Amino acid sequence: MTQAVPDSTPSLWRRLVESNATFNGAIRDFLAPNVDRVALIQQGLKAGGMERATALQIIPHLDSEERKRLFSDIVKLASSAHGSIGVVRNLILGLPRDFVLANLEREAEPFLREDDDDYYRRFLELFWLLDRGMTRRLAERAAAHSDLDIREAGDDFKEKLNADA
Repeated sequence: MTQAVPDSTPSLWRRLVESNATFNGAIRDFLAPNVDRVALIQQGLKAGGMERATALQIIPHLDSEERKRLFSDIVKLASSAHGSIGVVRNLILGLPRDFVLANLEREAEPFLREDDDDYYRRFLELFWLLDRGMTRRLAERAAAHSDLDIREAGDDFKEKLNADA
């Protein structure tokens, strides 16, 4: 049984196709030489809302060196739970692994020093996706913390690591 198509459906589709063509043209222009894409994206990430959403959508189109220059900004977004956390984690996972492993703990440290269990949990989740040794170091640090919620996060990940072994 075929469902009837409302009269507005073809115009909705047409609008979507035209918007996509406009967006793709804007991406081509944005990726042209002599555009300071990193600075513009950093502004968008800080602005939030649709600017942040657009920045996150454009980052995968950048070359590796530009994405590396945005690493600190992306890690900041990985530090807390929000609707784009999966996109942010995928951006980090899409960077060269050796670069991420060499820099992530240093970038995470200022957040962890704030002694907030949410920061510990978000970084434990991210570290889990990247490297078990890095995850174990942070889980042990968290498990020895004076804050009960941070200790709980550490214990949770120590259990997860032991179950994975």
